[in-house]
Amino acid sequence: MKGEDSFEAVQYVPVLKTDFIMKSTLSKELCNTLIELAEQKLETDIVDNLESVRRTGWDLQKDKDVAPYLQSVTSKVEHCISTRLNYPHFNKSRPDSMRRNGMQFVIAMYNAWIGFYKNNSFVHPHCHEQPPNFYSIAAYLSTGDSDTSLNFMTDESPSYGINRPRVVCKQGDLVIFPSSLYHYTNDTSDERIVLSGNYYAGYMPNINMGET
Repeated sequence: MKGEDSFEAVQYVPVLKTDFIMKSTLSKELCNTLIELAEQKLETDIVDNLESVRRTGWDLQKDKDVAPYLQSVTSKVEHCISTRLNYPHFNKSRPDSMRRNGMQFVIAMYNAWIGFYKNNSFVHPHCHEQPPNFYSIAAYLSTGDSDTSLNFMTDESPSYGINRPRVVCKQGDLVIFPSSLYHYTNDTSDERIVLSGNYYAGYMPNINMGET
């Protein structure tokens, strides 16, 4: 019909992704506190992609005992993501042009859980969320006497010439990555304890702008 909008001619053109795997650290004290709390909140009837893993429920961010400590994790995540959004000017203050134009940076933890691994544990390749502006975390609360790792799968050809980056992790390491990025692990131990979670983070219109 004349004048009617058509939605049939949409074309998607693949471009090189500019996402990053980010890394920060948590204090040993915070890691130990989260472990102690999680041990009291283990559940046995959860079906997921983790083999031979004891774990909590999905929504620790809503737990009145755990949530206050997750705020410290969120602060680290916010710093890393807001810095990443300032790419390629990592060493400069984040420009305030977004704020001047009525946008505000927001971050919200979508869910969070803690897993207790064993020597024979395995995490199958998977991703968490597909929509844009979602980020996932893996915080290594304990790795025992040795390091562990998190493997990623990407269809890009990075400058290093690999398509399966491997991030080595020790206690206190916090790994942040786009939720759409597939990942897995197969080097676990009885002392490997990981906090996992998902965030929405990005800019949105400031509906209060202009109010006095």
